[in-house]
Amino acid sequence: MSRKMRHLLWITLLALMLSMVACGGQTTAPVVEEEAAPLAALEEEAPVVEDAVESEAAVEVEEEAPAAVEAPTADVNTFVASYLTDIPEGYMAVKLDGFKEILDTGEAVIIDLREPAEYEEGHVAGAINIPLRTLADNLEMIPADKPVVVYCASGHRAGMGTSALRLLGYDNVRSFAPGIKGWKAAEEPLSTNMVTGDTYAVPEIDPLLLDSVNNFLTTIPEGWLALKTVENLDEMVANGAMIIDVRQPSEFEAGAIEGAINIPLRDLSAELAELPQDQMIVVYCASGHRAALATGALQVAGFSNVRSFPGGYPAWDAAMMAEAAPDMVTLVGNYLTNIPEGFMALKVDAFAELLDSADPLVIDVREASEYAEGHVPGAINIPLRTLADNLDLIPMDQPVVVYCASGHRAGLATTALQTIGYSNVRSFAPSWKGWTGAEMEVSTDAVEATVFGMPEVDMAVAAEVGNFLANIPEGWLVVKTADDVQAAVDAGAMLIDVREAAEFEAGHIDGAVNFPIRELSQHLSELPADQLVIVYCASGHRAALTLGALQEMGFQNVRSFPGGYPAWDAAQTG
Repeated sequence: MSRKMRHLLWITLLALMLSMVACGGQTTAPVVEEEAAPLAALEEEAPVVEDAVESEAAVEVEEEAPAAVEAPTADVNTFVASYLTDIPEGYMAVKLDGFKEILDTGEAVIIDLREPAEYEEGHVAGAINIPLRTLADNLEMIPADKPVVVYCASGHRAGMGTSALRLLGYDNVRSFAPGIKGWKAAEEPLSTNMVTGDTYAVPEIDPLLLDSVNNFLTTIPEGWLALKTVENLDEMVANGAMIIDVRQPSEFEAGAIEGAINIPLRDLSAELAELPQDQMIVVYCASGHRAALATGALQVAGFSNVRSFPGGYPAWDAAMMAEAAPDMVTLVGNYLTNIPEGFMALKVDAFAELLDSADPLVIDVREASEYAEGHVPGAINIPLRTLADNLDLIPMDQPVVVYCASGHRAGLATTALQTIGYSNVRSFAPSWKGWTGAEMEVSTDAVEATVFGMPEVDMAVAAEVGNFLANIPEGWLVVKTADDVQAAVDAGAMLIDVREAAEFEAGHIDGAVNFPIRELSQHLSELPADQLVIVYCASGHRAALTLGALQEMGFQNVRSFPGGYPAWDAAQTG
């Protein structure tokens, strides 16, 4: 017999007994004893009705709106496993363009999961504010039958909120992963108008699941269960944390945090029973979104020891690269300070003599088309931008001479190779123009390069130098004319004369400061970060060496004026 039927029978019997008492009727003892047992049973299952009015009202309500039958309570891990396994492609994440399209429909409910103070400072127009910790207490504000998009500051809270709502059955919820930071970065408008929002019917939810989700949300500590820095991650690892990469296997194989194990997000469902409860667990992915989803799901499943590293593999990789990166400022600074007399430059006669006596390797660093039109006999061709990619063609135990069209690229190449460790490299400063001007022999026969093998150099340094060379723009970082120099100075450029002090005192470009090349590293703090810097000398050679050195140090705003002081002086007197 159902609870409702038993309830109705009890009320009917009670009414009958009251009627008999009122009419003076009396039942015999046996009859009363027969009814006593079922009445006692009914009282255990149904609340005592204080008077006839309440009992009638209760009956009326039950007839008009039958009480909902509670759904059977399943193990929370079953819900979590099902949710993880069925996460759709795209991981419920919405990027900027997709988010704006959703907003344009006017049909979605947008929820800002940040704290009220954050919301009040500016939010997406039309968004309502339900702080993450209060999400399960405000389900009546969240529809189950229309699009819902949640967001926070950077995407981490939104990922956890998405997992929480999806577990509760809101399969219409997605996350705007870039968060308010991405919205601002795209220069999208913010609103400070408070939005109340509507109310909706709350779907039937398993009570135990709801309690688990609510307990997770309401107990999220300060910091939102996130490790902010690589140092925080390293500390966790040092204390024995398990690191789980929730990306796909192909992503993991391409590069992963050292010591991490790969359990793709959807596969976590099969590993719930194997995850430790007494060991800290850190999850990460590529952008933080999948890690936030995993954190929310695992926390609901009872893994209060789970944390997320939102920076993910890219943040860790960048930190490792920075840690392993050479100190180019110190390295290149030492090179500049110790440049020998003559600045590693050869003139025509010295170059010709070297060719006759020492059998040097001569490298033409011009483009292939320039080399094909004519070059120094015996020279091989390694274009400047590819120099660091061809170190196996450049020996360290015999003389090496580089040249180009006018000497500028040769100066850059000299600094590049010297920085990598080739102390045997010099520049034929007059280069192709000087060679042909002296009517020296010319060849058009291509020379096949000999492979000497990779030199024993710091490959991290070579990579830094190679990055600079490969990204030299068209124009080779030069300011061509005196008029161009003057225009740059008028616009605020800093002009540096890298000649010796005596040369500077004998005459220099108006407004220039004198930092001789060997002393330049002492003046790095005086170089502006947001202003063009132009270096010059007497012939362009020292300026090219300096330009290459400063670029390798990270001063990307530096240019060279190859014509130097003579070209400036000629323009002024002409």
